[in-house]
Amino acid sequence: MTEIFTNAAVTTMDEDRPKAEAFAVRDGVFTFVGSREEAQEYARRLESEGESVTFTDLSGRSVLPAFQDSHMHFVGFSKHFINVDLNGCDSIEMIQQCLRDSIGQRGSCGPDARTDENAWLEATGWNQDYFTKGEKRFPTAKDLDAAVGDRPVIALRVCEHVGVLSSAGMRLLGLTKEKVQELGEFALTDEAGEPLGIFREKVLDRIRSQVHILNREILEDIILKGQEEALSYGLATIHTDDIGFMPDEDYHLLFSVYRDLLERGELKIRICQQSLRQRPELIRKYYEDGFRYGGGDHHLRVTGIKLLGDGSLGARTAGLRRPYADDPSTCGLTIFTEEQLDELVKTAHDLGYPVLVHAIGDRTIEMVLDALERDKKNRKPEESFRDGVVHVQITDGELLDRFRKQDVMALVQPIFIDYDMHIVRQRTGDMADTSYAWKTLADKGVHVSFGTDCPVESCEPLPNIYTAVTRRGLTGEERPAYRPEERMSVYEAVRSYTVEGAYASGEEDLKGRIREGMLADFIIPDRDLFSLADPEELRESKILATYIDGEKVYERA
Repeated sequence: MTEIFTNAAVTTMDEDRPKAEAFAVRDGVFTFVGSREEAQEYARRLESEGESVTFTDLSGRSVLPAFQDSHMHFVGFSKHFINVDLNGCDSIEMIQQCLRDSIGQRGSCGPDARTDENAWLEATGWNQDYFTKGEKRFPTAKDLDAAVGDRPVIALRVCEHVGVLSSAGMRLLGLTKEKVQELGEFALTDEAGEPLGIFREKVLDRIRSQVHILNREILEDIILKGQEEALSYGLATIHTDDIGFMPDEDYHLLFSVYRDLLERGELKIRICQQSLRQRPELIRKYYEDGFRYGGGDHHLRVTGIKLLGDGSLGARTAGLRRPYADDPSTCGLTIFTEEQLDELVKTAHDLGYPVLVHAIGDRTIEMVLDALERDKKNRKPEESFRDGVVHVQITDGELLDRFRKQDVMALVQPIFIDYDMHIVRQRTGDMADTSYAWKTLADKGVHVSFGTDCPVESCEPLPNIYTAVTRRGLTGEERPAYRPEERMSVYEAVRSYTVEGAYASGEEDLKGRIREGMLADFIIPDRDLFSLADPEELRESKILATYIDGEKVYERA
């Protein structure tokens, strides 16, 4: 059966036919795109051939290709249904109160870990820059202990590059004073060398893989809840980095859960796994276990090896070329040496994987581009990879030029400026004048795709598009624009959320446009995003319906 959608205002994102009034779907694929008159003619031809045809009148509604988030953490996002939410805490005292309140309350799904005094309690979302009461500092183990007593707790900063453990949590993991001191700059201590409970970057990642309460039942439950929310935002595809934060990095469990949900017809959203493998032997084991680039169908596939190159600007762990303007004692952190990064890139490429490297600071971005350039010199001209840098925040003109010259993708998060515009000059000085330059990158011909790094930010695309278009924050009476010369048009921003998202996963011939032969993923927003009288309307816009494979998977009540 063919379903023909008519009386629509379709923006196809297809350069060959930018606008249409009607389109048809059969077996999950667009089979026709054109005018209303052409649709009637197409229907008559199908019926003459014995094909069953139905019509859906969209009453003049706007239609777009469905959105694709090019970088997020879907399991981390879905865990907000069971974690303690510390977003909005204005002080350490408020964090303590949230933890106290959570103990004994039943979580929204899965086993009731909050009532078990021996189970880990996980909390996320605090940000010391938003503390308006008391000191603007990281909480410590003693702060958590005062709230939860002898309970193992991990509380992650909103960026998830810094976390705090309670004293009980450190004891469970064997993090004694001597062990913590061996961790160097990745674990903070006081002047006497006593652990503060604060851990950063790769050490924090190892800790996180040991403290989860996730199992198959909980994973299935939270993934379906997370999917429901993501579909309501118009997302049909998510590029997600989940593996490194699974219990003991158990990717077999993760993919098994995804496959089971897919086979039962419950997983609708498309999953592109950006696979965090931080050591060469882990990349090789992943390959040997059968998780190959592009493997799987277009609902579940591997789209690259993810590497964490540095930390975050807010935590002052992004790797800068020069000291932080507001803390000259540090240039941030780089996770790998030059030699280690070269080996990781070579290992991934030898096995056919692109690499996607988290890099926020200019020093780290330069290291990544250097490593990719060195690897390319040792390869045949026909060997090419969809390599990318995730975040691309602190840059100068030379670095931006290198993205185009080396054909490296930029997987960026415009929504970051909602917070970062208030700290970037404090942190980096005059580098604030050349950073977050995504319009410049796109104008140079770089493949720039949009994501949110959710749960660091909400995965809702429309606020992300708003910040790209206006370069303003989302709240406050006075919202000055940060680097307004980097504003993108609504069309450019939507393109980065559709066409470029498909390119990032190597599926630009199948997704991202409303075109004959492409997968029928599309959305119906509540207004025409391209003819708004005021871009402020983007903040108020909603998605009325989301379709994947031509099936309506979400409809706003």
